[in-house]
Amino acid sequence: MTRIFSSLLCLTAVLLGTGCSKKDNAGPGDGGWQASGNIYYDWAEGMGLAVTYRLDLGSGVRSKALGYNGDRHAWDISRDGSIMVQSLEDPNDYDGEVYRIINPQSGETLSEFRKRNSEVSNFTQPQLSPDKSRIAVPPVSDRGLLVMDLQGRLLKEVVTIGGKRVNGSIAWMPDNSIVCVAGSTVYRLNNQYTWGDVVTQMNFNDWNHLAASHDGQRLAFAGGKHIWMMNADGSNRVQVTTSNEEEGYPVFSPDGKYLLVGTNYDGEGNAIQNWELTIIPADGQQYNVTDGADKRVVQLKVKGSDMLQENCNDLMTWR
Repeated sequence: MTRIFSSLLCLTAVLLGTGCSKKDNAGPGDGGWQASGNIYYDWAEGMGLAVTYRLDLGSGVRSKALGYNGDRHAWDISRDGSIMVQSLEDPNDYDGEVYRIINPQSGETLSEFRKRNSEVSNFTQPQLSPDKSRIAVPPVSDRGLLVMDLQGRLLKEVVTIGGKRVNGSIAWMPDNSIVCVAGSTVYRLNNQYTWGDVVTQMNFNDWNHLAASHDGQRLAFAGGKHIWMMNADGSNRVQVTTSNEEEGYPVFSPDGKYLLVGTNYDGEGNAIQNWELTIIPADGQQYNVTDGADKRVVQLKVKGSDMLQENCNDLMTWR
């Protein structure tokens, strides 16, 4: 790889066999399947107040992970589910943000600090490192990629790589290195964030939502209205979804066997963001996620709900 030096500045019953989608699909492999872990996702309930749901794929039970909070901007949860970080509006500073780390089981606040201010952008999406020792903040219009500890101390700020400004989404790797984007190039920064290896060049007019498998072996992203997957070194890039609509927001399952994707996707640039929760195998094959087109595709549905399929309108992840 080329090395570039950086400049620093269901739900009561779902996924347990047949009958788990709006077309009664059997699920991945067309012979029944067992998914594990929890899917966390934002959706509006009642009077349109946004909450964060947790879907236990083992029991099929949906619960509320976070209640409505009009001051909350974003959240992330550790891979073992033991801590959650939230970014919230700073009540004492219009241009500031507060980061709060909680125990998601008890709701207890473990720590809280004010994030370094941005002059323009005070709406950020913190992401916990795999070992829970660091927080990465994707770049915004007036700040680069920030890496801090859980007390809010800034460890690094990466503004440019190879003379190009860092932009777009990021993904943690198992060794605390970070995959990020500068221009149309995907880089993997070392875990001290002082240099980056070129992973690949992107040739899409519109692409986003970079994600990494938990073992760090594969990457996924949304490009050209569909989902793509490739090896972590940029090789073997393949399109893994197709449809008459658009897909976005790929998320790997903890074991790397599946991808959670947003189908019928109305994302950034639309007045109202909305997409449906759909699962496909992460085996490099291409899946038609149009409703009912492929029986290997699982469309998440709450038993007894009047909704045809579970929806998300902001963040989602699989832990």
